[in-house]
Amino acid sequence: MEAQQPLKSQITFGKFQNVDMRVARVISAPLAEGTRFPCRVITLDLGHLGERTSVGQYALLEEEELANKNVVVCANMGPREMGPYKSDALVLGAPHPDSPKDQAQATPLFVSDAATPGDCIF
Repeated sequence: MEAQQPLKSQITFGKFQNVDMRVARVISAPLAEGTRFPCRVITLDLGHLGERTSVGQYALLEEEELANKNVVVCANMGPREMGPYKSDALVLGAPHPDSPKDQAQATPLFVSDAATPGDCIF
């Protein structure tokens, strides 16, 4: 089991408001090739904000467990190179209980199907 992380430094509400979290619907999530750790290339529908790509360690879930589900994303992260891919959104998640110790495999934060892609998370 991973050691418990201490609480990070306190931030102001104003700084928190700079993080643009949105509802996104997973369109597809095939396994990535050429990444350091097993990852999925997740295509996201953010409604009126268009499509984004997120590359993350969600390889312990089957694509069918992700496709057509609503997840929480940080939509205003700058692009990040992940092997041969560019990730331009971050799917928020929690540690997957079966993650190998040298990886950060995760389970995404799911949102009700009643939410609309592009909706703000608050």
